Amino acid sequence: MSKDRTWFLVGKKLAGEASAEELNELEGLLRSDPDMHYALQNITDLWNLPTPANNDVDDAFNRHISRMNDAGVQWSQADQVEYQPNEPYSQRRSRKSLFIISIAAAVLMAASLYWYNSVTLKTISTRPFVAGQAAPNNISTRNGSKTTITLPDGSKVWLNAGSSLTYNKDFGGEIREVDLSGEAFFEVQPAISPSTAQRIPFIIHTRHIDVRVLGTAFNVRSYPGDKQTETSLVHGKVEVLIHNRPDAKIVLHPNEKLVVNNEDTTAPLTAKPGASGKETFYSVGKLTYTNSDSILIETAWVQNKLVFNNESLLEIAQKMERWYNVEISFKDEKIQTERFSGTFENEAIQQALDYISIATAFHYTMQGNKITIDR
Repeated sequence: MSKDRTWFLVGKKLAGEASAEELNELEGLLRSDPDMHYALQNITDLWNLPTPANNDVDDAFNRHISRMNDAGVQWSQADQVEYQPNEPYSQRRSRKSLFIISIAAAVLMAASLYWYNSVTLKTISTRPFVAGQAAPNNISTRNGSKTTITLPDGSKVWLNAGSSLTYNKDFGGEIREVDLSGEAFFEVQPAISPSTAQRIPFIIHTRHIDVRVLGTAFNVRSYPGDKQTETSLVHGKVEVLIHNRPDAKIVLHPNEKLVVNNEDTTAPLTAKPGASGKETFYSVGKLTYTNSDSILIETAWVQNKLVFNNESLLEIAQKMERWYNVEISFKDEKIQTERFSGTFENEAIQQALDYISIATAFHYTMQGNKITIDR
């Protein structure tokens, strides 16, 4: 709704019809959504182009509507600007101008989304794509950014930096499955099958585990290259199946976390020399909270908080690379084992590094987005 309101106010501003209150409202909306400034600048540039003769404007407008109809775009006659013989030309132009702004805004937004998707969205499905099926939906985030998604069934997903989520076109019918690479927090809505009247499970596929739920809130972290995959349950109930370990089916209850060692899940199913027979490639424990303000560490990123809980500088560097979209290297490998605890929310990368360096006694250099840490 705020986006629609923003474009409405932009149209009134460019047409010279916005009141002082509406201009103040527009300024507030733009402050809350900085990404809109780029789109607004493009629309303003288009608006300020030299205006052709009146007849040319009308002809161009009519040709545009004709092309929309030819392309199969549904166009309601009721939405068109109706010509009123007694209406002053300036008013007719203003109304038509507002409409043209709306079209231009929609085109610009669609083009931006197309560019973003073509550059950043990748298919990460662990299930093979079958020829003839509709292409799956892919949503991804770059390092340094996060997003929120509402799936067709009403379930909500918060996608952390450097993550991808994929689901098929038939999601939400008789099946609800997604593929995840990276980290996401899920609020799953219960769903009933219209044909069987049974609950439809929600399944998350990752590289090392599958998570099956019915209706709950939980976090899954499964980044490529990480040594561990984690599933943290806030409320509800989930069942986790570990790949290559068909007998290892773990049920989590509220306030529990499953940690799986990724290397062991891909190892051959052969007993290790001297092993007792009991697998130790995973562990189940409690969720963790910060001592100072009781922040739930496993899901703090959803609240835009970067929390470290007695973690090594190597682990911290991996998280900061995703959070701030930087590259961090160490000149002295021994420094990687230094440990640190702390919480960051609105700090810039330099502020966070300055704070950590005081506690762990290192110094750093920064060139662009490349950071080098040394004693």
